[in-house]
Amino acid sequence: MQAPSLFHRIRSVADSVRYVSAGTLKRLPFESITNEFAFSFAAGGWNYFRSLVAEYDKDPDIDLDKTTFFRFFQHERVKSVRYLNDLLFLHDPARQRRGFKFYLGTYPWGDNVGGGPWGHYHDSLTGKNTRDLYGYRNNIWYQPGDRRPIELEWSKTVRMYESLKSHRYRPFRYRDLPEVTLLVRRDGVIRAMRYNGQHRMSILSQLGHRKITALVPSARSMTESLATFPTVTDLPKIVYAHEVIVRETDVERWHYVKQGLCTPDEALDIFHAVFELNGRERITALGLPSVY
Repeated sequence: MQAPSLFHRIRSVADSVRYVSAGTLKRLPFESITNEFAFSFAAGGWNYFRSLVAEYDKDPDIDLDKTTFFRFFQHERVKSVRYLNDLLFLHDPARQRRGFKFYLGTYPWGDNVGGGPWGHYHDSLTGKNTRDLYGYRNNIWYQPGDRRPIELEWSKTVRMYESLKSHRYRPFRYRDLPEVTLLVRRDGVIRAMRYNGQHRMSILSQLGHRKITALVPSARSMTESLATFPTVTDLPKIVYAHEVIVRETDVERWHYVKQGLCTPDEALDIFHAVFELNGRERITALGLPSVY
């Protein structure tokens, strides 16, 4: 096989530099990383995709219908989720009911980073159609309980797990780092919320990795990628720096607060939930085995 030419090596390096320059690299412990609904990737938390990996690893021939992953999405309380509040506070009905209700894919600091608003309930109220924003019936949270995305996610995650288990994880080579946004509390404590790469983070954490290198994308690069995403938000397709690094001290600048749609306390209830919750409180409340 012919060795790459100097030109191609230089171009590859230049492409890598350009890719990394689209944001800031962070080496993060899994204890500080969560998905967009506060299901932690850490061993002490619970994440439905990590649960999937753990069950498949124990028994590759397991029947999907018997897995905690499947039973979680078929649970009546999960199938009844309409808003972000419902999902964050599955374990706390009183907290579900109070305060402003945020559609799935939206947060007090804005809509664009979460790709929202979307969801079956949102569509039933607004007449819009957000089911296929991520591909035909691909969104497992669009209408919780829909079997098709459950099966798709199972197959996709298993394929990725087998690949990562057999081959060295080399995200820099393929310019495909997981991406996160950051939430920063008043006391400086951070929580990294996944923007993409949830499957890889679930698999790598289950394989024993304690840290991962992630890219915090720039507001400009996120705005550029948003230009072709078919979001139904009424907001301009512009991502601001305070939506990528969300600081508690900026609460008065957050979109829903600034527009008078929710109070600062209601906004901070969502913000602090990302720090307080890790998913284990919800799987326990549902009475399902956590698997790991």
